[in-house]
Amino acid sequence: MRLEARNLAAGYGSGFRIEDVDLVIEERRITGLVGPNGAGKSTLLRVLSRILKPMRGVVLLDGEVLHQLPNREVAKRLAFLGQPVDGLPDLTVEELAYRGRYPHQSLLQRNGTEDAHSVEWALGAMNMTSFRHRPLRELSHGELRRAWMTMGLAQRPDILLLDEPTAFLDLSHQFELMDLLSELKDHGVTVVISMHELWLASLYCHRIIAMREGRVTASGPTEEVLTVELLGDVFGVEVAVREHPLLPGKTIALPYARRREPKPPAVVEPAEHVPPVPTDVESPHSTT
Repeated sequence: MRLEARNLAAGYGSGFRIEDVDLVIEERRITGLVGPNGAGKSTLLRVLSRILKPMRGVVLLDGEVLHQLPNREVAKRLAFLGQPVDGLPDLTVEELAYRGRYPHQSLLQRNGTEDAHSVEWALGAMNMTSFRHRPLRELSHGELRRAWMTMGLAQRPDILLLDEPTAFLDLSHQFELMDLLSELKDHGVTVVISMHELWLASLYCHRIIAMREGRVTASGPTEEVLTVELLGDVFGVEVAVREHPLLPGKTIALPYARRREPKPPAVVEPAEHVPPVPTDVESPHSTT
């Protein structure tokens, strides 16, 4: 399933917008979307997921104009999970997962055999099988993230769009989540994920799209995009790119300081000119 944008511009009225976005999302790969706050990552994901309508340009899903397709057809092929909102439905993990099956159901047929198989697969894919009967309100932050992703995967989408799913997770849960996402490619799922953790993107993403001020500044294989020069320009930070200690050929981007612009040379003001005192003038305080 191919997702692409051509000459895309989108935003919110007269406020912030993304401009001149051209990109192609490679199938069965993890594509990382990186950039500072306010770069346009969430806006781009909302356009790619059909939540936000383009002001100009077009998004194509397998060659068809995304925003002209019926909602149900889009939901069968593409799932979007945004950042968490306050308030939780009074549901168990399994009940939430079944909500992901709505696009495939009709008024006369609910929770059939295919739905059950899809929910079981999604629970297993997110390592949530043992949590199936657990109320959402009793889950930890990391478990809750995986529960929402279980619902998205229960749709059996070809493309999964995620807005900062690793935010506020501790290191162990970040690794766990990315390990689970990396296995989805074996099931034919394409993942697009916005994130701030550059080192994590270095390890798990096959391709990177870097954004700044509403525009795509670079797009390509991870090693070609996450460079010292580009990350310094995009994020305004000093970065060290190092070889992975255990994986030959794999590099890790490690930001370590804010970039400091070189200070301009100090301007030395010329000393005020004081005329010399004539030596042949008698001092008024002379005693002779």
